[in-house]
Amino acid sequence: MKRLIGILAILALSLSASAAAAEQFSLSLWYGAGRILPADLNGFLGDFGRWMRDIGYSVPASGLKTLDWSREFGAAVGVPLGDHVSLVAAVGRIGAERLGNDLDAGVWNGSYTYRRNDRIRSTVARLGVSYAVPLSRALTLRPRISADGYWSSFQDDGAQLSTWSGGPAQTNLEWTADVSAFTLGWSLGASLDVALGSRLSLSLDVGWRSAKLTGFKGTYTETENAVAAAPAPFRLFSYEDFEDWIPSTYRNLNLPGAAGWGIVRNLRDTVLDLTGFTASAGLKFFF
Repeated sequence: MKRLIGILAILALSLSASAAAAEQFSLSLWYGAGRILPADLNGFLGDFGRWMRDIGYSVPASGLKTLDWSREFGAAVGVPLGDHVSLVAAVGRIGAERLGNDLDAGVWNGSYTYRRNDRIRSTVARLGVSYAVPLSRALTLRPRISADGYWSSFQDDGAQLSTWSGGPAQTNLEWTADVSAFTLGWSLGASLDVALGSRLSLSLDVGWRSAKLTGFKGTYTETENAVAAAPAPFRLFSYEDFEDWIPSTYRNLNLPGAAGWGIVRNLRDTVLDLTGFTASAGLKFFF
């Protein structure tokens, strides 16, 4: 990360040594989406249904749904440094969630219902440079690169209900895990600005970001059989659970619903990975 910041600084200084700035001060507003792969969380959600099936429950083949997309919006300020170069400072908000992620697991004399909601939220600040490449009077291509900081939170909440021999559903467990972390990352991409006037452009952007969010700490609270426990300090871990009697290995988080009968392997901090391709559209105002 220090090397990336150094490269950005050297690039900005060297390019700004050219003649008076042809670039203008700008303000951009955008909205978009990203393809994400939080493998630790998705592995846990995917293996939970497989574990329930392997120990004898009747579980739908679809299992629990995974988190695959994020939404984001933000604003950026461009400060001209030279004929084609601008320093770009941006702040944005990224959100990904999977709500109402329920799973029914049946046995001969009853059933369990697992209800789960997962939310990832991140405020990102970016500092980088862009280089303007005029394509025509109306079109300008702007490659960009930046160093990023992510202030993130993760919340997992849900409930476990049981129904036996046709009786009413009973809530056995309710929980909330609420944790946060700060992580550094980087991004690169390019925007195509389509002039709508002398001071307004439509901006279309595609890019790639590296955002491996980790080090999540916070609190965990639960209510078991209507008895509420006090909030407890909590750190989000990932691990593998090896069940030798099946035999099989299941990817887990230290959250309700995890397999817990076997041998724990590869215990480590969970990574909620938002790395992937992004795309957005917005408006850019020039001053």
